Amino acid sequence: MGCISPAPGFLEGLRALCDAHQILLIFDEVMTGFRLAPGGVQELKNVQADIVTFGKVIGGGLPVGAFAANTDIMSYLAPLGPVYQAGTLSGNPLAMAAGFAMLSELNQRREIFTSLDQKTKYLHKGLSQVFTSRGVAHTINREQSMISVHFSHTPVTDFETAAGAASNGMFNKFFHGMLDQGIYIAPSAYETWFLTDALTYKDLDQTINAADHAAKLLA
Repeated sequence: MGCISPAPGFLEGLRALCDAHQILLIFDEVMTGFRLAPGGVQELKNVQADIVTFGKVIGGGLPVGAFAANTDIMSYLAPLGPVYQAGTLSGNPLAMAAGFAMLSELNQRREIFTSLDQKTKYLHKGLSQVFTSRGVAHTINREQSMISVHFSHTPVTDFETAAGAASNGMFNKFFHGMLDQGIYIAPSAYETWFLTDALTYKDLDQTINAADHAAKLLA
């Protein structure tokens, strides 16, 4: 459904609800982990989960996944506890080396999170100005370096509004218009755009200019 931030108080409400009923709170940080902040969305929103899951970010892009929790919970896993967990790629040396190198780099260059946030704000502002100048109804959702574009008259806050109110037909025209300009974005209105710090402001200006050409197809 694209990039949709939790409403104020939502994550805090989940934490309080789980605490009240002695339920473990699990955060899926496959996309947000080590991207929104060094501590992921937990750090960004100041809400701590009991269990957190990560994807290939911890393998430097190679196929791997992981979950983490406090010692009390993790002690249920073998060989300390009765829960057996294993997989073909568990602890794969290549993925672990790549992940360690990437996470070490992030730890040494924490300014990258600020840089990514600033670049995404720049892109957000440029795209919004383009769509507004072309008279194209739009909603742009952004959370740090995650952003998604919806051609909607109303806010997009969940899957229902992403699928119903937003015009995915317009997005398809926009996607092909961007492709004609040499810019390859995620090919679905339900995808989040993930910025990389390798993008320069010149690259972002080129993207915004391409969006201006593509927006002509939508006006």
